[in-house]
Amino acid sequence: MPLTVFFASLALFLVVRIPLAFSMGMSSLLFLLLAGNIPLMVLIQKTFSGVNTYPMLALPLFILAGAIMNVGGIARRLIDCAGAFVGHIRGGLAMVNIVASMFFGGVSGSAVAEASALGTVLIPGMVARGYRADFAAAVTSCAATLGIIIPPSIPMILYAVVSETSVGALFLAGFIPGIIVGLAQMGVAYVVATREGYPTEGAFSLAKVVRATREAMWALVMPVIILGSIVSGICTPTESAGIAVVYGLVVSAMIYRSLDWRKLWEAVHQTVVTTATIMIIIGFGAIVGWIMAYAKVPTTLAEFTLSVSQSRWVILLMVNLFLLILGFFMHGTPIILIVVPIILPLLKALNVDLIHFGIILTVNIGIGQQTPPMASCLLVTSAIAKLDIMIVARAAIPFMIIMTGVLLVITYVPGISLLLPSLFMQ
Repeated sequence: MPLTVFFASLALFLVVRIPLAFSMGMSSLLFLLLAGNIPLMVLIQKTFSGVNTYPMLALPLFILAGAIMNVGGIARRLIDCAGAFVGHIRGGLAMVNIVASMFFGGVSGSAVAEASALGTVLIPGMVARGYRADFAAAVTSCAATLGIIIPPSIPMILYAVVSETSVGALFLAGFIPGIIVGLAQMGVAYVVATREGYPTEGAFSLAKVVRATREAMWALVMPVIILGSIVSGICTPTESAGIAVVYGLVVSAMIYRSLDWRKLWEAVHQTVVTTATIMIIIGFGAIVGWIMAYAKVPTTLAEFTLSVSQSRWVILLMVNLFLLILGFFMHGTPIILIVVPIILPLLKALNVDLIHFGIILTVNIGIGQQTPPMASCLLVTSAIAKLDIMIVARAAIPFMIIMTGVLLVITYVPGISLLLPSLFMQ
């Protein structure tokens, strides 16, 4: 009875558009009241313990580093660098969009931040060059998902905390899948550009590549510093995030000289608002996870699923379908905090590598950011392009199909995700 009330009330609160964090908190309170034998102090204790972990400190620091790089003019240099490499290909600006997202993914850790930063520059630029506005918004939105697959990645940090896995191993595991997703998206963009007759951005020039790379070098080095310091054991992910903040400040203010006090305040403000929102959700997500464990939901689910099939590959397909459906209605953070604790026992029973599953989950979240009504990236780019989200969603369908195909390849070829962790995390 208490568990039924919990799920029913949570669904009701979300339907009437009460913010997710407070919906989870109120539903949890109802469960504790109806359970009767659980002290209400548990609500406070579990909520606090959910955010009171050392790895969680990396979260606001990576958000701040990405915000500083954004307002400090890094995005513009990354776009110019990408243009020098791929602008000569048919549909050059679409290619630039995807490659710039691959570069920016090594800086921001957030797909929504990436969609906003690159979209404000590239969507108007693509439209001015004759691209359809819906295609420009779609390619920007889908490419932005590379921001959470290529490290650093905020969802990977959250997953690492929930699953008690290594942040460094997850970061390494995301590189090859992220590059594959990016190349697949470039293939789709090329086919569409050829069909629509979209232009190139001039002939390839080695001198232009060298000049643009030199301009963007300080930004391109940042992911190497972040990941290298973690993999080498010099820094923890939290310490590496702190280094990223200092590095971003020095590069933006002293080398590029494009960061002033007003822009710094804007970056800090963005970070505080984003961090506060995420931390409230994480806190209440922790009590939800405790309630699921208390009610033995994970164990029951594992037993039921294993009764349907003993095949790891069939169950992984079922999990993927489940996550893709959830992506229509839930953002990545609640999926990680609510769903992952429920399915972890099932994954362990099947001997699924949790680092491998972390990449499967991250790609699923990226696809969910493109599927209305909860399509966070699509909402951002639709607003920039001033188009209805469903119009942009239709233009994104080819990219969605190819991303789903890559998801299946990543799911059934674990070596793609586990190659780099196996080489560097011994």
